Amino acid sequence: MKHTENKLWEVWGRTNALYTAWCAEQGQNQYRLFVLYALDAHEPITQKEIADYTGLSKQTVSTVMRGLKAEELVSLCTGETDRREKAVRLTPEGKQYAAKELAPLIRLEQRVFDVVGAERMKQMTDAIALFNLVFEKEMENQSNESDNV
Repeated sequence: MKHTENKLWEVWGRTNALYTAWCAEQGQNQYRLFVLYALDAHEPITQKEIADYTGLSKQTVSTVMRGLKAEELVSLCTGETDRREKAVRLTPEGKQYAAKELAPLIRLEQRVFDVVGAERMKQMTDAIALFNLVFEKEMENQSNESDNV
């Protein structure tokens, strides 16, 4: 089992390193790019959801959001489920900007997906989604066990 755990950490770390290296080669701020990716894929979306989706801290998302808002690339609107929470949307200029900034990464990812194949990509994403679901459940169980001690 230890080999599998080590391999998971290596693969996860290498994936993050590759995206970080790509951003550096492109002169992109990786946090800004990840926030744009989340907005492009899921808008309207709250800052908390962006943090959950990307794994970035709430503070990092907030910092990126302030910059995007100052550049008038995003707007805030009342959340659909919680009126106290603000949902974020790309402005028309923001949509153009995101499309331009994300296009090279999306092209690269698509070439990778084409080589790996649709079935293997589906298996990989399904396996990671299941891992995340079980991991989250086990974290809750561990927390509940700690509370009962």
